[in-house]
Amino acid sequence: MRQMMRNFSEPFGRDMFSISDCRGRACNHTRHEDGENSLTCTDVNPLQAMDQIMLNIQNSMQELQRNFGHFSMDPNGHLFSSSSIMTYSKVGDEQPKVFQTSTQTRRAPGGIKESRRALRDSESGLEKMAVGHHLHDRAHVIKKSKNSKTGDEEVNQEFINMNESDAHAFDDEWQNEILKYKPSGQWLNLENSGM
Repeated sequence: MRQMMRNFSEPFGRDMFSISDCRGRACNHTRHEDGENSLTCTDVNPLQAMDQIMLNIQNSMQELQRNFGHFSMDPNGHLFSSSSIMTYSKVGDEQPKVFQTSTQTRRAPGGIKESRRALRDSESGLEKMAVGHHLHDRAHVIKKSKNSKTGDEEVNQEFINMNESDAHAFDDEWQNEILKYKPSGQWLNLENSGM
């Protein structure tokens, strides 16, 4: 846990700021047993320095993902994770091209989980969204998609380890279960999540 908190204060690794300390030279900070600090500076290739920064970021992210994996295994814990990617390109006078994708997962004790996935691609005109409510091994997932260029729209429902006829009872059960853990903010009701 301490290492995770350190990652927030030093997201790019401990060596990132030391690169600029010596104006173009790498700096090694050494702490001695008597409490004294020493600073050694050597010439460094800026590309090697950037390589080291990127390696530190990658290592920190991998460690963070491992720790989130441990948290998600705890049946009594709450977890929120989110990931988002966006690309943007514009050439000359043509319309900008935007691609976005995101995922969110919320977990609460008792096998409660809500998952959200979204995708938007301006080049193809495609927009997709999926919202899933899970209780242990059962789930109800609603997937919506529309294409702004063709006008096509589609809504699909997926029922995992239950029948379609059980959907209403399952949704009520899921809503009742999340009320036990509802903070001052609200988890959005599935029907109110517009697209």
